[in-house]
Amino acid sequence: MKIISNKITLSEKSKGNTIGKRINWSFICVYLLILAIGLSILLFCWSPIPIAFSQLSSPGLNSSFSENALRINISNPSQIIHELVGKYIIVYANLNYLKTDKTSDNSSIGGIAYISIVDIKDRVPVDLEDWSVEKGLYIPSISPGQSLPLEWNVRLVKAGSYTISVLFNENRNPFSSPIVSSRINLEVAPKLNLNPGNVLPVAFGVPAVLIGIFGTLNYLRGRKTGVYK
Repeated sequence: MKIISNKITLSEKSKGNTIGKRINWSFICVYLLILAIGLSILLFCWSPIPIAFSQLSSPGLNSSFSENALRINISNPSQIIHELVGKYIIVYANLNYLKTDKTSDNSSIGGIAYISIVDIKDRVPVDLEDWSVEKGLYIPSISPGQSLPLEWNVRLVKAGSYTISVLFNENRNPFSSPIVSSRINLEVAPKLNLNPGNVLPVAFGVPAVLIGIFGTLNYLRGRKTGVYK
């Protein structure tokens, strides 16, 4: 009986040890799982920081800083221009480089400034082949603190309502967004043409010639018949 009881106690102890080991392993697994979740959250929260620093040190962002130092503005005295079809107007603009540090390398900036005219009714840019001779003005360089005056001669070829803006693209970053000025409005009124197609000389000249010919023939006939003495 003692042998049987000893076996029972040994089996109970072994079962207790097994259960204790299982409980310990379960706690260890739960602890490791919580630790892994915490590390993943920590890495997720801190991962954007080096990316942000790398973006701050990237040349693309530095170029955006240089672009922010550039300003282009239309300097026409009126925000609304009223004119007739066929007339010419001049669009004035100023390109300003607000950066004051002249000691750094490549401080000068070059690019192309060009004009944009948009039809408000059709909501499309107009073809500037007929509207302006020089659509784009090449600027080889502009230094920090410098201001360049720009101007475009624009021929008004179609009546309607338009907006005018001036843009600047930097040579160093051809794929970056252009710098855009504020817009002004352009109202082009139709021209009252009293002689469309130059038909007035024909319209009045032909009847006048016919009246003169018939009047002369009538006078000569009257002289022969004695009506006109």
